[in-house]
Amino acid sequence: MIRYPSLLIVFVILFVAISLYQIKHLITKKEIELSQIKNNINDAQSDLNILNAELSYLKRPERIEKIALDKLGLKEVLPTDIWNLQDLANVTENLNNGELK
Repeated sequence: MIRYPSLLIVFVILFVAISLYQIKHLITKKEIELSQIKNNINDAQSDLNILNAELSYLKRPERIEKIALDKLGLKEVLPTDIWNLQDLANVTENLNNGELK
């Protein structure tokens, strides 16, 4: 006949064994989840590097200039197109004072 302390020890051992199995199972699931997250991070970084390379390609000044000239119908800036802001301020002031009309 099994005495009560022995029966208690058997139940404690079973409880500990089942608990350890559950903990091991939980840790294994978390490790799998962690590896999937790491793979997702690596994929995202790879996609980000590709997008940065494409952005650099699209921001090339030669490409933008060609689009501006051919498709948008813009023209190159000539030296006569560059104005001094102080001259514009003086003309505006003179117009406001009624000196030039």
